[in-house]
Amino acid sequence: MRKTALGLVLTLGAAPAFAQTATPAAPAPTTTSPQATPSELEEDEGPEIVVTGSRRQPGAVVGDIPPELQLTPADIRSYGVSSVADLLTELAPQTGSGRGSGGAPVVLLNGRRISSFAEIRDLPTEAIQRVDILPEEVALKYGYRADQRVVNFVLRRRFRATTVELVDRFATEGGRNTPQGQLDLLSIRGTGRFNLHVDYQQSSALTENERGVVGQASPFAIGGNVVGVNGGAIDPALSAAAGSAVTIAGVPAGVTAPTFANFVGTAGQANSSDVSRFRTLLNETQSLSTNLVYARNIFGNIGATFNARGEATSSRGLQGLATGALTLAAGNPFNPFASTVVVDRAFDQLLPLQQRTSGLTGHLGTSFNGTLGKWQWSLNGNYDRVESKTVTDTGIDLTDLQSRLNAGDPTANPFAVPAPGSLVGLPANRANSTSSIGAVDALVNGTLFALPAGNVSTSIRVGASTSSFDSRSDRAGLTQRGNVARDIVNGQVNLDLPVADRSSGVLPFLGDLSVNGNVAVEDYSDFGTLTTVGYGANWEPLSGFRLIASTTHSEDAPSAQQLGNPVVTNLNVRVFDYVQGTTATVSTISGGNPNLIANNQRVTKLGATFKPLKDKDLTITANYVTATVRDPIAGFPTATAAIEAAFPDRFTRDAAGNLQRIDLRPINYDRTDRSELRTGINFSMPLKSKIQRDLEAFRAGTGPNPFAGLRPPGGGDRPGGGAGRRGDGAGAGAGGPGGPGGGGRGGFGGGGGRGGPAGGRLQFALYHTYHFTDSVTVLSGGQKLDLLNGDAIGANGGQARHELEAQAGYFNNGLGARLSANYQSGTTVNGGTAAAPETLNFGSLATANLRLFADFGGRIDLVRKAPWLRGMRVTASVDNLFNTRQRVTDGTGAVPISYQPAYLDALGRTVRISVRKLFF
Repeated sequence: MRKTALGLVLTLGAAPAFAQTATPAAPAPTTTSPQATPSELEEDEGPEIVVTGSRRQPGAVVGDIPPELQLTPADIRSYGVSSVADLLTELAPQTGSGRGSGGAPVVLLNGRRISSFAEIRDLPTEAIQRVDILPEEVALKYGYRADQRVVNFVLRRRFRATTVELVDRFATEGGRNTPQGQLDLLSIRGTGRFNLHVDYQQSSALTENERGVVGQASPFAIGGNVVGVNGGAIDPALSAAAGSAVTIAGVPAGVTAPTFANFVGTAGQANSSDVSRFRTLLNETQSLSTNLVYARNIFGNIGATFNARGEATSSRGLQGLATGALTLAAGNPFNPFASTVVVDRAFDQLLPLQQRTSGLTGHLGTSFNGTLGKWQWSLNGNYDRVESKTVTDTGIDLTDLQSRLNAGDPTANPFAVPAPGSLVGLPANRANSTSSIGAVDALVNGTLFALPAGNVSTSIRVGASTSSFDSRSDRAGLTQRGNVARDIVNGQVNLDLPVADRSSGVLPFLGDLSVNGNVAVEDYSDFGTLTTVGYGANWEPLSGFRLIASTTHSEDAPSAQQLGNPVVTNLNVRVFDYVQGTTATVSTISGGNPNLIANNQRVTKLGATFKPLKDKDLTITANYVTATVRDPIAGFPTATAAIEAAFPDRFTRDAAGNLQRIDLRPINYDRTDRSELRTGINFSMPLKSKIQRDLEAFRAGTGPNPFAGLRPPGGGDRPGGGAGRRGDGAGAGAGGPGGPGGGGRGGFGGGGGRGGPAGGRLQFALYHTYHFTDSVTVLSGGQKLDLLNGDAIGANGGQARHELEAQAGYFNNGLGARLSANYQSGTTVNGGTAAAPETLNFGSLATANLRLFADFGGRIDLVRKAPWLRGMRVTASVDNLFNTRQRVTDGTGAVPISYQPAYLDALGRTVRISVRKLFF
């Protein structure tokens, strides 16, 4: 009986885990097991076996820089997420870079380049054997710049599953619901891979009244108000009757032809209307995307991948009611005053003003990977096309009604409800854009020659791209067209030179030391030649302690979108005017700026990684970064006195100084300077699961076979009983490094890792970022804005001095919980003017997210009773667990209208329910 059970364990691929115990492994039996094992457990192949003297793990990256953090299947399983994209989101604290790119990390697959992230974004996490997170310097070895961390996903050698997931996300305060459905087909066989993913999602609109937003006082009310010309008094007689100057009087309710006496009762009392139900905080949206990936070896040992992705999106938002001002001359039959007056009205007879957007995105990508001797090469090609259309309502046309009022038409009543069909909308503003980019690049990397301390290696990349961006905007009867075409030829060379090597006895007192240098050149058809030069060192003076230092000088051109985006006008946008210290309702202009120039930056980094315990998964990291950017490109900042003084033509104010319009198109600052220290600690500990304990008892003869009565999907034994499967990745095809020997069909909770088959995991991570400096010089020779001490360039205040990110996770026996928390310290903005200072205080903010999930595949007791539970996971998560929002107050302690909690975080606390099923 024990021999049969042990053969069963070997069939499951769990032998490597048990080989570490004192009990010797018996040979596999030649007789047929009385009960077939669940084949999905084959994906739990236990920990990778790293043979002493082995240079690299299967699927590892090139070079001598080890991962700062490595995730096993048990680690991955503990996150309770569905796809590579979801996992990468969860790993944001670990993959963030302070080097200035601000983007996602470089993503590799099995140690090789991919054409784009779309190739692997939808892969289920059960198909992942290992994740390596590496520092920015590794990006150089793959032809990228050293401003992004590198994440290497290593897949299982064999995996097949159909995945269906149904999701619903809703806000606990109500008002918004986001259902989502996903279907994924995946088959991995060695170097071959097929993946088809379909995703549909829609979100209902969230309006201001659903969050209790208080509107700003406005003379434009549904009932209407009479105001004086240019803000003056309406009529001396009305002022005399009221006892003070009257500049506004509400139109009496229910009166279609109000008299002077009617207005005496409303003198100085403005009508107001709650239009919050006509304004959206979050637009109604829909999206449908499909993603297809096919990979196989061609010509024997060349790995080829083809990827096609398409997405259609649409959104609709409400921007308030149409408003209008009608002038009533003295003597008009409907004007009861001796002076000319203005009637301000909001019209609810028409639909609210809307902004509708739609977009189509298409992507084609292909990649080829191979080897020539000791050299690796890759060739990537991509084509992307994005089409976008925006239609913005602008209001109603009152020209005809105003003409009739000027003529004294007795049927033109400015106070009456307009007759059906009498109101006509103004022509909508329209903006269309089409962007297309085609690119190809090739990379070779390998060893040039050997030195006593090791091999001198290099990577050489050459590439070219062509892009075009066409735009058209129609505003107020004027048509503006734009076209930005750009061709780029680029190349990069990176050289790694070993200096000392402890194991080879070359300068052993230095430990392991290597230096590197890199040069990149980009020739732009519209910007000339831009260069990047970098150099650094990688030093491991002691085992488990590594230092990396690097410096990069680079030049960057603005994107085609920053140069040529169509001009779009948004109406009734609420912003905080730091100059006046009030909230203003303005129109904003966005689009491209053809006058942008390239920036020039210098970034220096000193990083340390410390793994103090050999037998514990504990990693401590620290990275200090300092960066200076000349002529940085940025979105237009907020309305402060310093910004307005530097860019007066971007702001429009009325005679009273009230802000009416802001041009938000991007600009070049003169300079930015920042420095920060980011420290982190990651700890992970394996937990023994019930399955493992039951197996140990079974092997010791003190318990029953935990797999008795279970059969693989489809019934029957797996042909060959799984013999010959190796957990070290042996048998990989010739098309380059593949993942470690992975299981076939997914199933009982995912992979094993150091926790053993179906083992659990306890994890903890904490990251702290301390900002030493962060300043912006707007114009050459002008004022330097200190974002850490009272200045701001954005609506969200200055730069928080402290930022914390924490994560804790537990997973075992099919049950998991994960808690993440974020904290940022508060800031203060000293606004206003020197004569009239205004202070705005942005409070500190702490948020927490909780995820609970049950992976029924890890509960053999349940699967035995209900086989349909195999491969099913149910997840309940709560984002912003305590429904916290940042509190913003002015100098009096009041909350400005534009900083109401719903404007800062419209959703608040949300609950996400997911049911996911893998069919094997």
